[in-house]
Amino acid sequence: MDRKTLVAVGLCVLFLIFYRPLLHLVGWDKYLPNNAAVATAPRDTAKTPPAELPQVANPNAAGTLSGAAGTLSGAAGKAASVTPAASAPTTSAPGELFVTPDHTAAPAELEQTFDLETPLYRATFSSRGARLLGVELKHYASANGAGSHNGRAVRPRAGEDVPPGDRVALSGAPLLSVDLGSGDSRRDLSNVVYAVTDSTDAAGNRVVLNFTATDSTGAYLRQTYRSEPKGYAIGLETELRGIPLGWRLSDYSLTVRSWPLLTEADELADARSLRATSLVGTSLHREAGARLVGKTKPFEGNAAWAAIQSRYFVAAVALAQGSGRRTVASAIRRSTLPAEAAALPPGAHPQMEVVDNALVVGLPSELTPKQHFVVYVGPSEYFGLSPLKLGLDRLVDLGWTWIHPFSRALLWLLKWLYGVVRNYGLAIILLATLVRLMLHPLNVAGLKSMRAMQRIQPEIERLKAKYKEDAAAMNTAMMALYKENNVNPAGGCLPTVIQIPVFFALYSVLFNAIELRQSPFVGWIHDLSAPDLLFSVGSLPVRLLPLLMLGSGLLSQKFTPTDPRQAPTMMLMNAFMTVFFYNLPSGLVLYWTLMNVLTALQQWMVLRDHGASSAVVVPSGPTPGKSRKR
Repeated sequence: MDRKTLVAVGLCVLFLIFYRPLLHLVGWDKYLPNNAAVATAPRDTAKTPPAELPQVANPNAAGTLSGAAGTLSGAAGKAASVTPAASAPTTSAPGELFVTPDHTAAPAELEQTFDLETPLYRATFSSRGARLLGVELKHYASANGAGSHNGRAVRPRAGEDVPPGDRVALSGAPLLSVDLGSGDSRRDLSNVVYAVTDSTDAAGNRVVLNFTATDSTGAYLRQTYRSEPKGYAIGLETELRGIPLGWRLSDYSLTVRSWPLLTEADELADARSLRATSLVGTSLHREAGARLVGKTKPFEGNAAWAAIQSRYFVAAVALAQGSGRRTVASAIRRSTLPAEAAALPPGAHPQMEVVDNALVVGLPSELTPKQHFVVYVGPSEYFGLSPLKLGLDRLVDLGWTWIHPFSRALLWLLKWLYGVVRNYGLAIILLATLVRLMLHPLNVAGLKSMRAMQRIQPEIERLKAKYKEDAAAMNTAMMALYKENNVNPAGGCLPTVIQIPVFFALYSVLFNAIELRQSPFVGWIHDLSAPDLLFSVGSLPVRLLPLLMLGSGLLSQKFTPTDPRQAPTMMLMNAFMTVFFYNLPSGLVLYWTLMNVLTALQQWMVLRDHGASSAVVVPSGPTPGKSRKR
């Protein structure tokens, strides 16, 4: 084994050793498993703000809670007396605004749930706290639904909704809540029983829900939710009037919370993607849920929105009109509940993170008491978020900022191709072919340059031996050799460098696109967003696509004009790429395999057309030693 091969092996070993730090450097470490055990100390629920306490809604009776409602008085953070309400408020009378934190739940008979339903989703709200309990997505199937089998979700016919028991349900219990104040001065409104009125459209469908509550001091709070006929956005208007100065409040909080991660076949991969994301000013902050456990991370500044997102779904609240002050992210870790464990595949992790992200907004003035927000709960889909014009499209991970133009163009092209062929596997094949055709001139120029360098390589070695004692003379002779033979020594590298943005853009698009979620291709490839599985030998999955990728890489290597001494290094690189891609989504592996095949075809064509070796022009070089200064 020569020295170059040993160096290559050493570099591969170093890469494996520093694999995680390198992925952390480029921002891809969120896709790695987090095996670090985090000890969760026992929590005193009497002292823990409700926003940090995990609450899981009963999927069969969303929002049904029990306790005792009452009228409270006293200062925030101190013990308060509770006077039970004489009678339950009706939906025609305003509720009582509880201004002192209390953890006593309202009676179940005081609580009602209400739905806002569109062709895309059904959102469930509770009169207790005016909370958004959860959203059920009609066009997205859960991999662990009632009709799923071995992680394969139910696929309805084109144009039909997913059956209710198999839909993706994002229920954070609550998914969204509004409270007065923030931080230590936060006043929990989760026990307020609001008065509720609604409005319907011409067809009789409920489109508006009004939640109102008042306090004996004259404080008034209204939350109005309005569904939109298209898309997953829900309009939210808040109105706050008469907040007493003695309460010493200058802001209020809108908090989104994560949901039990029960929708994907690979719940560990989904858990690794769980994060709190915020846009403050022009800075995007992504905080992994596992790293937030036991911590609170505020981001001060002109806050635009706060969101919780998994790999494919997002719950966000964005400021449309008002003064955003900060976002605050936090998380706890709790044990998986029995009902959740029953819905997960065997061997699922026994714990999960509950992540909160709060958008803190300044209180409005008495002259302009209304503020407007957009609540988005749905797929992390770029072309669904971008029309909102709130910067929520930045939730979709399209790679580094400088490659976003390439990523957007390629994602648009992928969706357009799917509209033509109606199969994302075929769309990926066409996309790879179009990309290769667009880059064909650059690739041909690079291959010609590599072929020319290979042709003059013996003469280069002769010059190195001839002028080994005179570096200046050797450089002069080599420049003359390049000039006489019309060879650009950087010609083989430059086309590759230019293609790097396209490669990273395609990687980001094919790895993160929700369009590939549960999209089948052919035969054994049932989900292009997950690794393919042919069969298993014990606990070892046997995947065919990565092996085909290895074969295509060796085929491409065969037609690549390189120094024969580099063949072992190239072989090791192909083996390394196979290991690297082995557990990546099959859509990404399919793309890389096809690109290897197209590259081999392109190289064969270039060698066929320009394979005849022409004579090497050997210029008269300087005499060794003459270039040295005397």
